Amino acid sequence: MSPIIEVLKETLRRSVQRHDIKTIEKVLTKTHKGDIAEVLKYLSKEERVKIFNILYKMNPDKAAVVFTDFDDTIKIEIIRSIHIKDAVDFILKLPTSEIASIIENIPEDIKIAVIENLKGDEKEELKHLLSEGEDTVASLIQEDFIYILDVATVEEVIDKVKEHNEDREIIYIYVVDEKKKLVGVISLKEIITNPLNIMIKDIMRRDLIVLNINDTKEDAIETFRRYDLYVLPVVDEEGILQGVVYIEDILDVMSEKTTEDFFKMAGAKEEELFYADKTFKIAKLRLPWLLIATVGEFITAIIISLFDYTISEFIQVVYFLPMVAALSGNISSQAAIITARGLKEGRLTENTIDYLLTVFRELKVAIFIGIIIGILVGVVASLWISNHILGIIVAIALFFSIIFAGLIGSLVPFIMYKLEKDPTLATGPLSLTLTDIVGISIYFVVATLFIHYLKL
Repeated sequence: MSPIIEVLKETLRRSVQRHDIKTIEKVLTKTHKGDIAEVLKYLSKEERVKIFNILYKMNPDKAAVVFTDFDDTIKIEIIRSIHIKDAVDFILKLPTSEIASIIENIPEDIKIAVIENLKGDEKEELKHLLSEGEDTVASLIQEDFIYILDVATVEEVIDKVKEHNEDREIIYIYVVDEKKKLVGVISLKEIITNPLNIMIKDIMRRDLIVLNINDTKEDAIETFRRYDLYVLPVVDEEGILQGVVYIEDILDVMSEKTTEDFFKMAGAKEEELFYADKTFKIAKLRLPWLLIATVGEFITAIIISLFDYTISEFIQVVYFLPMVAALSGNISSQAAIITARGLKEGRLTENTIDYLLTVFRELKVAIFIGIIIGILVGVVASLWISNHILGIIVAIALFFSIIFAGLIGSLVPFIMYKLEKDPTLATGPLSLTLTDIVGISIYFVVATLFIHYLKL
């Protein structure tokens, strides 16, 4: 937390405790909207809601901008905490793309009222955004930009820029034909350095980098990363200009995706944050993956039961079972996370050779780690139990368990990707359960093969 945010947090917190509305209003008036959004994240729910309500009554437009900088959890929290009429009025001030991102999670009565009060074109746009889904560029589109016909002159563009009353800085002006098809782009710098009577179509750039309205958010992230741009235009299938996407929206998406991936790795869902005080709903969200893990562990228990003879003949083999499971699980998780992130970020493609090279790399890493850990644990086991054969069994079992764990961790995300599922799902209970089954099977098979020597 920066020093400025720290000072703002303490000032606002003390003012709320003292019910000092005037100080809160003064701070909100002087503070940049980005800093307001940031500091409110560090306050309690009650403090945040109270301060936001004050901001909304002071300056609804500024409140709307601050609101768009929150993550979805805080957005829903605020909507649910204010009176239904105020909530509806406030939501109607938001961009349609912002409404689309929250409407499925707001109370039903507010949702109905919002839809009923939308204008015809806004209602159609909302319907389109919802049909396209939250994972497409359509949900990121902003409308605070300037476009102009290709037959306009530099003077006409300058006049239009002067009329533009949005807060956002204008860097590019987009050029369209009479059908609103995007045909070019020109920077503000190029506008002011050319004669007033020259036509835009004669000086505009035609080599366009664009996003399609049906592109995924991951596609948009990759495009921004590749070209290092501040803003990109969005077109439909026919090349008609629909809006723009700004880098700050992409940064928000990247942050949301990271949070979402962490939840998936844990076998949980981000919706839990919406139901912080509802135990049953949270349990319902977590149960599916935990049930998969439970079934997997039942299979593991059955596998262990098949080796009753080995356990009864030399009970010490059980001592190292947790170690085999834990080390294999860690190796599998590491490989799965690296592979899943590579697939999601586009650094790893579904090209067979490219992917096989990645699997081969993970295999080499697993072999190296398996040798080091296998020898280390094998020596310790030999000295502890005073049985060199048991040390050899543990070393061999760990070596092969780690190799197969690396393979599982690198293969399962790719299989999920091929099935058009999120590869991040493979980094949680799924890969860990498979690794447990394989690792424990290998351990007991090796122990059974050497059981005769253990008894000597």
